[in-house]
Amino acid sequence: MKKKALAAFMAAAMMLGLVACSGNTSESSSSSAASENVSSGSETAESTSEESETASMESDDVIPEEGASLILWMDNDDYNEQIVELWSAKYPDIPLTVENVGTTDARQKLELEGPTGTAADVFVQAHDGVAVSAQSGLILEIDAYTDYIQENFMENAVEAVTYDGKVYAFPLSIKTIALFYNKDLVDEPVTTWDEMREFALSYNDPSQNKFAILWQATEPYYAHGFLGGYGYEMFGENHDDPDQLGWDTEEAIEGMEFFSTLSEIYPVTSTDATWDAMNTMFSAGEAPYVITGPWSISEFTEAGVNFGVTTLPLLPNGEHPITLSTVDTVCVSAYTQYPNAAMLLAKFLTDEEAITLLYDTKVELPASIIGQTYEFVVNDVNLQGVAAQAEYSLPMPYIPEMASVWTPYQKAFVAVWDGLSTAEEALASAQEEFYASLLTDE
Repeated sequence: MKKKALAAFMAAAMMLGLVACSGNTSESSSSSAASENVSSGSETAESTSEESETASMESDDVIPEEGASLILWMDNDDYNEQIVELWSAKYPDIPLTVENVGTTDARQKLELEGPTGTAADVFVQAHDGVAVSAQSGLILEIDAYTDYIQENFMENAVEAVTYDGKVYAFPLSIKTIALFYNKDLVDEPVTTWDEMREFALSYNDPSQNKFAILWQATEPYYAHGFLGGYGYEMFGENHDDPDQLGWDTEEAIEGMEFFSTLSEIYPVTSTDATWDAMNTMFSAGEAPYVITGPWSISEFTEAGVNFGVTTLPLLPNGEHPITLSTVDTVCVSAYTQYPNAAMLLAKFLTDEEAITLLYDTKVELPASIIGQTYEFVVNDVNLQGVAAQAEYSLPMPYIPEMASVWTPYQKAFVAVWDGLSTAEEALASAQEEFYASLLTDE
């Protein structure tokens, strides 16, 4: 996928939203229908396009195992409590327990606890973990709902849950980082990093813990965009060739060199550029700008901050930072004793009631086609701000080798931010570590 792959994704989403607002419900009604011509949960769904136009989206043909009980891993306590209520109302005979486990922790936790029989039956993880999970046999193919997923979710989201031609998860939501600004401290948000630098010169007072902008500066998910904006293409033009990591390219080095100058705008060590610092200062109304994602919208709203969301400032080369974007996915553990019931739960989490709850508790943008038309999505100006940055984003490469990127990539950002290495040296060391890790895994 090109760096603008998600632009079409988001444009289609907003077009669908406009259709819904105009009162044209024909697309919505046809999108809500899908084929459920499946066997008892183990056969791949097969149906004609005509059947998919009229078939119910209900799951009557997937029969849960007798005596089934399920564990779900999800990362929000409010959501967790209420999803149990919604599930129990529809499936009262299948007890559901939900445990708070982060999407970044779920796969590793499953590796440890799966063999013990205490792990989740269903869990949520970012899409870059789907391929490696499928390759290592941690998750089941969603064979009973392959056709349904391919017909009812945005194309890029379907690609994100597909590995080796098979679908391994339900797409749940899409997200990327953006620039959040406090309207009480900022009349108009800056549009370039040069403007941000100028603003910081007059605003910053490190002795008073006062900074123009805060973010998790050296976390790769937050920092990659500065390299992407200088033309760096991770894993090559199509982002699928592990032999083309590209940290030794001129584009990556130039982007990293610019990244090194941002420590002048946010003059703290890498260990102090944390989530807690960003979240605390902005929630207290004490920071003009922060970089975060839609996962922060609810908390900032509850804190009473008068804020807006827009695209990240332009780079000195006139280009937008090309941020990483994520599709959160719902996966079924290969260790589950109740695969049919687990697949019912995975699908349920992407149905309207559950998607509405996801928005109410986490303010996330649905990955389903019909979910994009829901009024609460179309009318949310903050989500539209995230969507604007998403036009300049790259869905995280989802080849299995992506799992080996994060550690050396972060080391490179830390070394440059803290002035321990030049951009070229830090990236060279990181690339060497990346390829060494692949040899170790073989």
